[in-house]
Amino acid sequence: MGIINLFKKIFSSSPRPYVRMGLGAQDMQDIARKWQEIEQHMNIGKPSNFKTAILEADKLLGHVLKLLGYRGETMGDRMKAIPRNKHSREFFDNMWQSHKLRNEMVHNMNYEVQAFEAREAINKFRKVLQELGIL
Repeated sequence: MGIINLFKKIFSSSPRPYVRMGLGAQDMQDIARKWQEIEQHMNIGKPSNFKTAILEADKLLGHVLKLLGYRGETMGDRMKAIPRNKHSREFFDNMWQSHKLRNEMVHNMNYEVQAFEAREAINKFRKVLQELGIL
């Protein structure tokens, strides 16, 4: 157990929250395929599919941030690790607002996502992924 803690300390204590990793051709294909699935959920038009689309879009963004080398224990930590001078204010607003909706859906069992909210969130996720050069 001591060696595992040593590795955790070595690899998680970096003063740099960002390390450029990159995405390969297979990653890009997988992301495009997943985005198509997200859009299919939106096109079905049912609240349960809206919820699934938002959850999947958030997971996809989290996956992309990891692939790009943004470090952090949580999605919020990885989002905070993105240098503020690399992207527009709209980028950060879109990312945080979409993620906040996801959190509301997950943590409030009575929350019913509305169609307009779902469309808005998915559009924001799309814009974020486009600004990252992913879509």
